[in-house]
Amino acid sequence: MLRAAAAFVAVLALAIAAAGCGGSDSSSDTSSVDTWASGFCGAVNDWKNSLKDITAQFNDTSNLSADGVQSAADDARSATDTLISSIKDLGAPDTESGQEAKDAIDSLSTTLDTEMSSIEDTAKGVSNLTDIPGAISTISTSVSTMSTAFSQTLTTISDADTKGELKTAFEDSPDCADLTSTS
Repeated sequence: MLRAAAAFVAVLALAIAAAGCGGSDSSSDTSSVDTWASGFCGAVNDWKNSLKDITAQFNDTSNLSADGVQSAADDARSATDTLISSIKDLGAPDTESGQEAKDAIDSLSTTLDTEMSSIEDTAKGVSNLTDIPGAISTISTSVSTMSTAFSQTLTTISDADTKGELKTAFEDSPDCADLTSTS
C-alpha cells in the first residue's frame, strides 16, 4: 500500500514537472505579448499548484483509498479544465508566430482533455486498494502523454518564435519566474 501511494504521488508529480516555460536573455517592449506570456504562465502555475495540493493529500498513506483516488481525479479534472479554459481564452499572442502558438495550445488542450478522461475512467474503476497498482500504471501512461504534449507544445512555440518575442516575454514575466527557474 505504501508503494502504491508513493507511485500515485509520483504520477501526479510528473504532470507538475511537465509544466515549464522557456526563457531568453533579450528584452521586449510588446505589452500584449508580455500579457499573453503572463497569462499563460499564470494559468500553468495555478494548475501546477493545484496538482501539488492534490498529491500532498497522499503523503499520509492513511488517506489512500478508492474514494481518495476518485476525489484526486475529480480535483485534477477541475484544475485541468481551468487550465484549458485559461490558455484557450488567451487566444493567439500578438506575434508573427502567434497563430502557430495558438494551434499548438489548442492541440495541447485536446490532449490534456483526452488524457484527463482516461484518468477519470481509470479512477472510477478503482473500488478497493488492490485496484490501485493497476490504476497507477494506466494513470502513469496518461500523465506521460500529457508531459510529452506539454514539451511538444513548448518546443513548437519556441521553434515558431523566430524573433524571440515570446521567449523574451516568458523571461521578463514575474508569473513565469518559477517556471523558467526550474526548466
